[in-house]
Amino acid sequence: MKKLSCILNAAAALPAVLFLAGAALSLKPCDAVPAVSMTGYEERRAVIPCGTPFGIKMLTDGVVVTDFGAVNGRLSQQSPAEAAGIRKGDIITSVNGIAVTDSEALSEAVQEDPVCTISVLREGEELTFTANALESDKDGEYKLGMWTKDSVAGIGTMTWYDPETGEFAGLGHGISDASSGVRMPLLSGEITAVTITDIVRGADGMPGELCGAFISSVEIGRLTRNSDFGVFGECSAAPLLGEPVEIARRGEVRTGAAVIYTTTGGMMPEEYDIEIVSIDRGSTSPVRNMTIRVTDPDLLSRTGGIVQGMSGSPIIQNGRLVGAVTHVLVNEADMGYAVFAENMMNAYDE
Repeated sequence: MKKLSCILNAAAALPAVLFLAGAALSLKPCDAVPAVSMTGYEERRAVIPCGTPFGIKMLTDGVVVTDFGAVNGRLSQQSPAEAAGIRKGDIITSVNGIAVTDSEALSEAVQEDPVCTISVLREGEELTFTANALESDKDGEYKLGMWTKDSVAGIGTMTWYDPETGEFAGLGHGISDASSGVRMPLLSGEITAVTITDIVRGADGMPGELCGAFISSVEIGRLTRNSDFGVFGECSAAPLLGEPVEIARRGEVRTGAAVIYTTTGGMMPEEYDIEIVSIDRGSTSPVRNMTIRVTDPDLLSRTGGIVQGMSGSPIIQNGRLVGAVTHVLVNEADMGYAVFAENMMNAYDE
């Protein structure tokens, strides 16, 4: 383990607000086609690997359906939305011709006319359903019998910062709905500085997690994209961490020793030893390109291995950025998956 020099060039901190990161890595990755090759690049790209934690506050573009339930708890009154054909992961865009931007707007539209014409996006296709909302015995409001989500908050790890553009990449996978796996459509989002305050140590069969606190309500950047290969955005307060390193091509990644930069306390990332156990250059899962194992005794002692909140931790091998941590193996806490840095960079450049 090696301490890294890190400065977060941010505004003066306000009193911290406690924020438990349980949702941070329930942000599941989605399937996508493999990224294109970097073989056409004449010059290698260079970025600053980070490993710094950051907070995410994101509003969705539309309302995402996450679950269903009977309005009044009766089998005869099952979810009107589910009966109409709506599925988990559908993104509701309008009800009765009224644009839906959040869950409150959805409820208001249903109260206006309980016979609802509902427009949704499903895997990029626009669909329309008709559902008859039922009156609730509890509050007298009309309900469609579904749970929805219009925002996401959590913590993750910044993978790199590009000093030439002021842009960053993080997480290594998209922010998705945990129940359906659907990637959350980004309307707007911001990032804030975070300090790691505690660790729930992982064990085989029980993934651990990093717990953190937002340093202040002042944003240090904004999200511009939620992709299958991570989140991207612009930093107004840059994480300064060493010198830029080159992005490795997929064909240059080797099994064997490597290191990750990650933060297990405070805001200072540290360097820890890992092993790249196997490489799958033709993986059908776009963000499970490498299997990695934590070998550093200090990190194993602190966290038990890979824990929630470490998604995005950069992996360095032979002086180049080769990838980022994306998953922990539930039954083997010291092992996980990682995405190629090249795949992230290709998504960043799209």
